Amino acid sequence: MHPALQLLLCFIVFMFIHISVMAACARLFGITVRSIRYGVGPTLLTWGKVHLKLLPLAGNLVLKDTREETLYDDDPCLDAYNFQPLWKQVLLPLSGVTVLLALSLGIMGASGWERFIAAFGQIVAGALAPLSRAQELLGEGETFARTHGFALVFALFSLKLCAFNLLPFAGLNGGQALLAIARGGKPYVTWEETAAKWLLLPGLAILLAWAAAFGWYAWQALVA
Repeated sequence: MHPALQLLLCFIVFMFIHISVMAACARLFGITVRSIRYGVGPTLLTWGKVHLKLLPLAGNLVLKDTREETLYDDDPCLDAYNFQPLWKQVLLPLSGVTVLLALSLGIMGASGWERFIAAFGQIVAGALAPLSRAQELLGEGETFARTHGFALVFALFSLKLCAFNLLPFAGLNGGQALLAIARGGKPYVTWEETAAKWLLLPGLAILLAWAAAFGWYAWQALVA
């Protein structure tokens, strides 16, 4: 299978497992799920609360949350995410990554830990140098994809994405868990919105830098 197709398939499998595990965890915790969205862009298919989008590159889980919606005054909010005990507010956003990390380590074995730990530094280094260091890392990834089966390719890809999702920035699982800890289990604090906006910027910068790196790498491959 061509590395580009493997990459796309890895994105789809990772997204499906990631979102599905968090949705299952929310139901297990007694939290109301408003919608489950696989992908981004225009909706292709709707089945109950599940929405399948055009581009399978991301997804999100919308939960009942008094910070995001206005509820009736007589609603005790016992099924709202931000009214849950602190351990649930921390564990839920980390559940998808935890399952994927365990799955990937099970496939790769002991070497998976080294690759996972190294991913944090690689993500930052590549973002700081998208036309040099990031290109080297993408080249190593392509070589790995050409010389290994899909299971190992997915495991490696998953380990890197798990590391990215665990970064302490808003919009990522690590940032969500960090904000929950900072709130101390409280449903709402006045400073959270401002803090989330500032924590969003580093994660967005890293994401845009890597998008540019992928774009440049693809362009170089086309003109080569």
